[in-house]
Amino acid sequence: MSDQKLTVDILTPDAVTEKAESTGVKKAKYPLRTTVMLGILAGVFIALAGEFYTMVVFEAQTGYSIARLLGGLAFSLGLILVVITGAELFTGNTLLVIAYMTKKITLKDLLRNWLLVYTGNFIGSIAVVLLVYYSHQWVLKEYSFAVQAVQIGIGKVSNDFFTAMVRGVLANTLVVLAVWMSYSGRTLTDKLLAVIFPISAFVASGFEHSIANMYFIPMALMLKGNEAVQQALLAAAPHADISLLTVQTFITRNLIPVTIGNIIGGAVFVGLAYWFVYLYKRA
Repeated sequence: MSDQKLTVDILTPDAVTEKAESTGVKKAKYPLRTTVMLGILAGVFIALAGEFYTMVVFEAQTGYSIARLLGGLAFSLGLILVVITGAELFTGNTLLVIAYMTKKITLKDLLRNWLLVYTGNFIGSIAVVLLVYYSHQWVLKEYSFAVQAVQIGIGKVSNDFFTAMVRGVLANTLVVLAVWMSYSGRTLTDKLLAVIFPISAFVASGFEHSIANMYFIPMALMLKGNEAVQQALLAAAPHADISLLTVQTFITRNLIPVTIGNIIGGAVFVGLAYWFVYLYKRA
């Protein structure tokens, strides 16, 4: 990477594209243990951000839009931890498509990374679901925390396949742009600021992130069978249809379409776009 591609303080877009390419090669060559463990850590970080989001919004008296904005700012914690600590997040790793398109990694390398990281993210997310559940934090404010968590889960399985997929596209376009901008930063402050606004935008807008939903929906599934939570939900939201929350709807109406959308948003709308602009036909 030549000095001519560097500005005084941040990497230029073409330099970031090359950095994304080299980072993708490095990630694709990680051994199995490293890939899965870093994936588990990222799942933990995103799930902790999901818990933080629920804590911030569950009794916010600021109005709908401001509550969502505050929740988005809180959820930014997840990607901040991923970026700064070097954890492996499936949605961010859709950028490995750049290294694949420049023939620096094979399709097998790409799919191996995605599968291992996705699995690790799921394990980490479920671990936090169990920890939060058995901490009994959800009893806060006469089960208001639990009611909010269940309502979040119901909302996420209420969309049809196409809607969930499109929201996944929009979410990961913003998430990968946050990762992309963090690559350009040289300091911790640069990286933090790069992450906060795109993540706040996707969360406040109600877009769908597959790894975040590995916390939100299983948490709702854990809570929905509790009798006290059911009574609190009935009192707070009598029209909420708790029957929508099943393992089947989690997988078919959210996880599958949102994952597809996330791949399109990150790999196509960001990764392939910048590959085409800066690396296509590179000598």
